[in-house]
Amino acid sequence: MSTHDIFMDMPEKVVLNKDVVFDVYSDKSKLGTLKVSKGTVEWAPSNFAHGFHLVWEQFDKMMREYGSQLTSG
Repeated sequence: MSTHDIFMDMPEKVVLNKDVVFDVYSDKSKLGTLKVSKGTVEWAPSNFAHGFHLVWEQFDKMMREYGSQLTSG
């Protein structure tokens, strides 16, 4: 099973136009960067020049369709 590391760069204060940035690693190899903002979520794979972005409603639809639902317990 892969080991995942996540590093976060978060603004010091609440800034409306500043993204929260997560660098995601799997077994010490960078998978990509996740940027979370007020309007969108963006995924930039490590070897791509440009990222992929979704507005929050699109992200919600994608997660409901393709994600696995967690159960408490």
